[in-house]
Formats: sequence, structure tokens, C-alpha cells
Amino acid sequence: MNRELLALFVHDIKNQLGVLEAELFLLEAEPDRTRAHRAHQHCAQLRQRLIAYLTLYASDDRPLSARSEDESPLGFLDKLLKVDSRPDGAPLRLGDCAAAPPFWYFDARLVLVAMEAALHNAWRFARSDVQVGAAQIDGYLVFSVEDDGLGLGTKDPSSRSSTGLGMELCAAVARAHNNGERQGRVQLTARPQGGTRFEIWLP
Repeated sequence: MNRELLALFVHDIKNQLGVLEAELFLLEAEPDRTRAHRAHQHCAQLRQRLIAYLTLYASDDRPLSARSEDESPLGFLDKLLKVDSRPDGAPLRLGDCAAAPPFWYFDARLVLVAMEAALHNAWRFARSDVQVGAAQIDGYLVFSVEDDGLGLGTKDPSSRSSTGLGMELCAAVARAHNNGERQGRVQLTARPQGGTRFEIWLP
């Protein structure tokens, strides 16, 4: 596995465990049903993330280009829509996929880790809607995550549950994908109608 990604995974798990420890400490000092529910959700998210990381770590040592498979972007998003560790609040739905290609070569397990990180970030800011989409743009497959929050520059409403590694991890996943001179990248922009749009571009 890419050493940069492995280091990010380890740091992410360490930080998430620290956040969970703080949540449980506060819960022990002042029991509260809502706070307990959120801590339980955080634990479920952490378990799912750890399983994903262990699966990637156990994968073979071939380069990413050899491990990428011919995937259906719409099929990939369908699996993402079934993520079972979503928090309360904004529902997840399928957005615009009219320009999605029927197939693309990418490492679905690795991209799933990035998309889930982007999703959990969107859920923290969304008011009522989070959507995912896919399109082919300038020779890249572009997966997107959009929320209807207050937009870029807004203070994180749940900073206690954020480790700050989400975008860095997504960028590392994107950079692990390359095709000749072209390399993957991520992009974060403000939506004209309000909220934020995350994109991961895969060559």
C-alpha cells in the first residue's frame, strides 16, 4: 500500500479514538441519552472505517494500476448509498449522473474510503440534503458529494468529532490514481445555491 496513505490511515484511527475517548469521558461525567446515541454512531463509523483500512492493508502489493478494475460508477454509487453508519439528519440521495460513463478503471475500495470521508464531512454541515453524483469531464471520472449547508468558511458545527484529516486523506487517494502524465485530484467549491461541492477526479 502507498506509504502516505497508510500513514494517514493510522493517524486517522488514532485521532478518531481520541475523539471517542473524549466523548465517553463527557458522557461518564454527565449521562445524556442524545450524547450517548452520538457516541454510539461515532463508534459505528470508526468500526466501519477500521474494517475498510484493514481490508486495504491486507490487499496485495501490486501497484494501483494493476489492482484497479473495470467498475460501474453508478454501481459504485449505489453501494455508497447503502452506507450504514450515517448520522441522524440530512438524508443521502443520488444526484445528477446523466454524464456518468458506463465503466471506468479505478480502485473501488480505495475510492470508497475517500467518498465516505467526504460524506461524513458533508453530513456535519448539511441542513437537509446530501447528494452524490458522477460524470465524465475532460477525460476524468468525477465523483461528487454536495451538501446544502452554509458553505465554505463556515465553522465546523461538530468540531469535536472532526480530526481534520478528511480532505488530506481524500487528496492522497486521488493522487494514488494516475494515467500517464495525468494524476487524480480533489476539488472543493461553493455551490451557487448555497452549500459545498466536493469532487474527486480520477484519470
